[in-house]
Amino acid sequence: MRKSELMTLWNVESWSAEPYGVYFVSRRLGSNCLENEGQAFQKLNVSCTNYTETEVLSLPMWKQLYVELDELDQLAQELIQQEIPQEESVVLTLTDIILDKSGCYDAFALGYDVGESPAGHLYVLIPFDENFTAQQDVIYETL
Repeated sequence: MRKSELMTLWNVESWSAEPYGVYFVSRRLGSNCLENEGQAFQKLNVSCTNYTETEVLSLPMWKQLYVELDELDQLAQELIQQEIPQEESVVLTLTDIILDKSGCYDAFALGYDVGESPAGHLYVLIPFDENFTAQQDVIYETL
């Protein structure tokens, strides 16, 4: 895929190719139907750690991920809600897509900023494999 194709598909707002990876911010139309269209767009941070720009552009997953993202988001949120006690159920917004060559998130992970917790600022990640199947492991990270 050419860079311009990827940037158009994902509505890329900013792109950064660094020695330690490629990072871009996508503006996507949220699944919520809001009256003010300007509010309907949400930013999505895409991190491809330890990838070169050429490697990122050669990944065959971009179109499929774009098409299936809302479904994957819904599945990930269901898995997260199963882990959170009912009295603490929270509304989650997808904030990140993370790819890391180390494989620590399998093929990629969807990330959610949960907010402050007693341990610090909490992020929840749901890893997916190359077949877009969610792994049952919910990963919690704090800053």
